[in-house]
Amino acid sequence: MQKRLNLLITTYTLLTVISVISLYVLGEKRVDVYVSLNILAYYVSYATLRPTIINRAVRFLNIALFIVFTIIVSFRIYEVLTS
Repeated sequence: MQKRLNLLITTYTLLTVISVISLYVLGEKRVDVYVSLNILAYYVSYATLRPTIINRAVRFLNIALFIVFTIIVSFRIYEVLTS
């Protein structure tokens, strides 16, 4: 169980570092892009490795991150539709 959790953290960290470096090299300045890719990195690593630890804190984190991601995407869609 601990080994799987360590692998999850390592995978998430690796995906986050790759996305941040890529966005920095591309010259991205918007914080919401960094946050949304960070959330996606978390969900990809969580979905692929699926640790057996599921408690209220993890459920709350998943719900909170989903709400933040939904708000960011909704705001971007709104910007595209109004421009």
